[in-house]
Amino acid sequence: MDFANDKQMGRTRVNFVSDSKKNRKTHVQFKQNKMTGFDKLCKLQDDLFKEGMSFEEYENYIQDKINDEKYYYKSLSTEEIDKLKKIYRKKLTTKENKLNMKLSERNRKNRQTKLFKEKKRNAIHEQKRGIIDALFKEINKTKAIGITRSTDLLSNEPEKFNETKKYLFTGGRYFEGQDKGWVDIYQKLVSNNSANLFDLHSPSALNDHIYNR
Repeated sequence: MDFANDKQMGRTRVNFVSDSKKNRKTHVQFKQNKMTGFDKLCKLQDDLFKEGMSFEEYENYIQDKINDEKYYYKSLSTEEIDKLKKIYRKKLTTKENKLNMKLSERNRKNRQTKLFKEKKRNAIHEQKRGIIDALFKEINKTKAIGITRSTDLLSNEPEKFNETKKYLFTGGRYFEGQDKGWVDIYQKLVSNNSANLFDLHSPSALNDHIYNR
C-alpha cells in the first residue's frame, strides 16, 4: 500500500472541507426594492382618499402639481398620469360599491323588520278577535248574575274591546265558580302581554311563534 498517496488523499479531503466552509454563505442577503417616485405618488393617494378628495379634485390636483413642476410630478409620463388617475378612480369606485352594499343590506333589514311587524300586528289582531268570539260564546252560556245575557249587539273588533268590555258586566258581584269558563279567556284579552293570547309567556316566544308561522 502506498502511504504517500494516502497522505495526499487526506490532504485533498481536508482542503475540500476547508474550501467548502470558506465558500459557505453565513447569512442570506435580501434584495431591497427601492420605492420609485411613482410608487410614492400611489401611496400618497391613500391620504388624499381619506381626506375625501373626489376624482375631479384629484385630476386638478395632479395638474396643479405638474404646472408647479413639483419634483415627483414633473417627470411623469402621460401613461403614468393616466395610471394614477385609474388607480384613484378604482379606490373611489370600490368605496362607492361597499357603501351601496351597506345601504342595500340596511334597506333589506328595514324592509324585513317592517314586514315582520305588520305580520305580527295582523296575527295578534286575528287572534284577539277569535278570543273575543270565544269569550262571547262562553258569556252567552253563563247563568251567573251580573253578566250580560246577550252579546249579539257587541262588536268583536279588537280595537273596540276596551269599550265593549264595559257592556259585559252589570256590576255589584264577585266571580263565582261557574264563571271559570269565561274568566280565563277574559284574562287573556286584558293582559298587557300579547303573548298570552297565544298561550305563550314572553315577547321573545311570541316573536319566534310569529316568525315561524
